[in-house]
Amino acid sequence: MDQPAPTGWSVCPGCGLELPGTEAAGSVDPRRNASAACWQLYGEVTGYELQHVIRLGRYHQLTVDAYAAQHAGDAGPAIGLAFALIGLHLALEEGLSGSEVRDAHQALAGRFRDWPRFAAPSALPTMTVFDVASAGSPDEHAERVLYWARSEWERWQPAHDAVARLIAERPLREVRPGRTSARH
Repeated sequence: MDQPAPTGWSVCPGCGLELPGTEAAGSVDPRRNASAACWQLYGEVTGYELQHVIRLGRYHQLTVDAYAAQHAGDAGPAIGLAFALIGLHLALEEGLSGSEVRDAHQALAGRFRDWPRFAAPSALPTMTVFDVASAGSPDEHAERVLYWARSEWERWQPAHDAVARLIAERPLREVRPGRTSARH
């Protein structure tokens, strides 16, 4: 059975992405700060990564962290944005792999319960999950995820020092013992 054509457009409160479809009252999850259409597209992108896990598995954590950073909102838990920014820092500045970033998240979650809130940047995103979703191949997908993560991390430039201090205050020894990027 054919789906009825959308009667309008929805605008994602997190990234500003406009997608076909209208949002019913209350359908935007304030904890995700995302429209239902944007969240669904994110699910499709992560599903594509799972279909191509050999090629794209190492980019999955960047996708998760870029999306979470881009959709930061006041109603979401502080740990979500803190982990997104920590993940982007560890991957892009320290060179940790996606699995090492996940290990860092687990180590930190197991030891700390309080997380700072970060003020959202005033700059608008230059890329969204839509740009990744429209990639024509796994290789192009990987390139776009990397560019998206870098552009999102750059958008959060005012928080870089605070994120670095947070990591320094909460040592990551367990992630990669002896590695200089995970020292302290």
